[in-house]
Amino acid sequence: MKKEVLLKFIHFSIIPKDDRKQALRIRRFFMAFATSIFCASLAYVSYLAGFMEWKAIAGFLIFIPIFNITLYIFLRTGLNLKMADPSLTAIQISFAILLVMYGMYFANEARGVLLLIYVIILLFGIFRLNTRGFLYISLFTLLTYGGDIALLQIYRPQGVNFHIEYLQLGVLALVLMAFSVIGGYISSLRQNLSISKSEQAKSIAIIREMAIRDELTGLFNRRHVLEFLDYEKNRSLRGGGIFCLAMLDIDHFKNVNDIYGHLVGDAVLQAVATTMKTTMRNTEYCARYGGEEFLIVLTQTGINGALIGAERVRTNIEKIPFPNIGSDFKITVSIGLSEYRMREGVDDIIARADEALYRAKNGGRNRVETA
Repeated sequence: MKKEVLLKFIHFSIIPKDDRKQALRIRRFFMAFATSIFCASLAYVSYLAGFMEWKAIAGFLIFIPIFNITLYIFLRTGLNLKMADPSLTAIQISFAILLVMYGMYFANEARGVLLLIYVIILLFGIFRLNTRGFLYISLFTLLTYGGDIALLQIYRPQGVNFHIEYLQLGVLALVLMAFSVIGGYISSLRQNLSISKSEQAKSIAIIREMAIRDELTGLFNRRHVLEFLDYEKNRSLRGGGIFCLAMLDIDHFKNVNDIYGHLVGDAVLQAVATTMKTTMRNTEYCARYGGEEFLIVLTQTGINGALIGAERVRTNIEKIPFPNIGSDFKITVSIGLSEYRMREGVDDIIARADEALYRAKNGGRNRVETA
């Protein structure tokens, strides 16, 4: 247990490297933290200029570290992932607004200038908030500033021009309303752009799949399996690996189309393809070569292992039931096998598998022959 803790400590990073979204959230957190330091520094300058009381600076020195350390722990441990908004945008903004409320109470005549800090805080809402969220935060901001005015009237009315304070409150309300609409619009544009990028990536993935898959059977198409054969050939040249090729042909398939129609023929092709996929290993490539012909690339397999795999495919296809066509309706396949010979071309290994398939056809069909 101690060793595991030590290893975690050694490999700890301030920003996680294994979760891109969490890393982005923590980077935004550090941006917000830097902004709070900037605002605290601005308040300190106001204190030096005689506009801010020391109580405000002391509060900043206490509250800012406590909140940000707590928030970082919450983010870094992943507790934020249980929240509706893992970025905790509204929580961070609300805390910053409360902090400004606290500082404004002690800001004396500098309150009007420090109102600009509210705009800086609300800028962070563009990352996550929609228009409604912005309006809620704006209302909260107005309530806090109104609370400041009320507290000043009760406890510190001396030297405060409340006409100006109420004017500033009204102007702040108009600015925040406009900011909410604009900020919400920008946020929605960001979200739509993000969705568009995601949809674009999905579309590209779908197009790529369509480019390498046979539409009817879902198997790889001829072009893609030829590329894979070329890859396996080069891999064998580099590392001395072996692989085999199986060529399958559905026996008397023309009769199926002539007697039962092309829809039944398509159903037969799909059933054969499904059986091939479920019978072979995940590392083996199944493809429709053309018409009723299929190819299987058996990776890291010699001719003896390929013969066992091909026989399993043949018997499983023979057992496929077709209840909608008839209980006596059966499909069989003939298979030709060839093992890759070092430095031969892709066309050569296909030609040898085709020759073996021809022998299987002439030998009575529903059988496997090797080159």
